[in-house]
Amino acid sequence: MKLHSNLPRQSPWMFAAPFMNAVILLMICFLFSSGFVAKSGIHIDLPESTSRLTGFDRAHIITIPAGSDAAIYFDGQPVTLDTLPEVLKKNRDGERRAIIHHDRMAPGGRLLEVTSIAHQNGYAVALATVSPQQ
Repeated sequence: MKLHSNLPRQSPWMFAAPFMNAVILLMICFLFSSGFVAKSGIHIDLPESTSRLTGFDRAHIITIPAGSDAAIYFDGQPVTLDTLPEVLKKNRDGERRAIIHHDRMAPGGRLLEVTSIAHQNGYAVALATVSPQQ
């Protein structure tokens, strides 16, 4: 015996509306929460300057943090002063420009050593700074 329902047939749109509501809420959460993610990395307190840096949009980044025994970073990867020339030679095929992010408290000698190594390997070097507070 086959049973028949006497209830009226439900519209499929009735089930689609809550689904779409959930999808839109998830999209909004992911879009807005991505701006609140903290970027990991090395904290650098850059020196102030009123100069502008142009022509270095695709340059390699060399980071020199504070501390006499702190590592040097080339595009986010730790290197030493001994391995820096090899890394620079390996990345010669791309852009031959480097921006040096150095901390205010980083040793000046380390900055000069890194700059001279980059110049010896044919790189144009710029120092990263921040604009002074008004």
